[in-house]
Amino acid sequence: MPAHPMNIFIIPSWFPSDDHPVSGVMIKEQTEAFCKYYPEVNIGISNWAQQDERYLLWSKDHFKNLKKVITSSTFSYAYQLLPNLKVYCKPTFTWSKKIKAGNIKNVIKANLNNLTAFEAEYGPVDVIHAHAAFPAGRIAMEISNKRDVPYCITEHMGPFPFPEILAKQGNLNKVYKQVYKYAAANIAVSPYQASLMKRVGINTRVIPNFINESVFKPSDYKVKPNRKFTFFSLSYIAPNKGTEILIQAAKAVIDDGYDIEFRIGGEGPFSAYCKDLTEQLGIENNILWLGDINRDSVLSEFQNCDAFVLPSQYESMGIVYVEAIACGKPIISTKCGGPETTVTKQNGLLSDKNDSRDLARAIKHLVDRYGCYDSAEIRNDFLRRFSTQAVAPKLLSMYEECMQPNSN
Repeated sequence: MPAHPMNIFIIPSWFPSDDHPVSGVMIKEQTEAFCKYYPEVNIGISNWAQQDERYLLWSKDHFKNLKKVITSSTFSYAYQLLPNLKVYCKPTFTWSKKIKAGNIKNVIKANLNNLTAFEAEYGPVDVIHAHAAFPAGRIAMEISNKRDVPYCITEHMGPFPFPEILAKQGNLNKVYKQVYKYAAANIAVSPYQASLMKRVGINTRVIPNFINESVFKPSDYKVKPNRKFTFFSLSYIAPNKGTEILIQAAKAVIDDGYDIEFRIGGEGPFSAYCKDLTEQLGIENNILWLGDINRDSVLSEFQNCDAFVLPSQYESMGIVYVEAIACGKPIISTKCGGPETTVTKQNGLLSDKNDSRDLARAIKHLVDRYGCYDSAEIRNDFLRRFSTQAVAPKLLSMYEECMQPNSN
């Protein structure tokens, strides 16, 4: 440990904004939980307005882009989240990575500006923690080279390796080979993702994402008699999240006489299609579209449902499944990577990907045997594996290792 309190500088590839309040919210909430668990550790979060539409310049939108450049302020600012947690922002314009790597040079400068501001208040940074190699890992590597501070990467992106880090030949490009190579630690959020990273020669350890057990917890909610059995689902509504498969499975289950309500949270490019499909199948009375919902409403939905279902095509981990079991709810996932180690016989079921019939089977099986699922046991399993108290010490230990000479 350093003579001063440990200082960690976090660079998130995504962070919540007014335009995109959900993007990166897991990173924000996880960092807040860590800071509450270790009040002696200081953390600065670096923000360059990466989710703020005022600073995102889109191709073929030249008039709006010009207006953004003229009217948007690029002055630095900061705000406190906790006594030992502060967000530093140097707004920076970004665009397609095909042109000057999306303005990466100035993005790196912005993050250096934020790091300097953090150090002016809290002292030298001990470790830089990047969330996802693209772009945060690259930014961390460049700052590490300039300031001689070790960095680590938690890789959330998948399926791995993902297009942004690949060369035309399909292998890791030169820059991102270096990003992973020079990191003091590369962290995968599930054993499955670790196996994919190791296939391309990346030394990896597994530290799962975690959530605050004092926030996501069972409620005293009592099921109203004679109400429909309720499934909750939450995702960005896109083809890879399996919403269409869920609707088709719901149709089969309802046709078999099951009186079930599906409450679906989230929006996305597939929303209109899925809503139309619901009406075409005649099950609109059994499916409630919640749209984008805030975190308080998300918690309420988890606490008040009977079970959670999300038939994704791929999840590096799938934090929504963890949020469900934190609330003591059984889950249904597909065999899509990360969730395969989250789901156990005690907390839920796995179904085949892109198979509405197998998903319908799993839904009926869970409903028929719902009494076999013990909410307290599900909750205790979460506490053992994915709570702050279970995971934060592993993260702290990793930071301490990164601070050792020649840790990479």
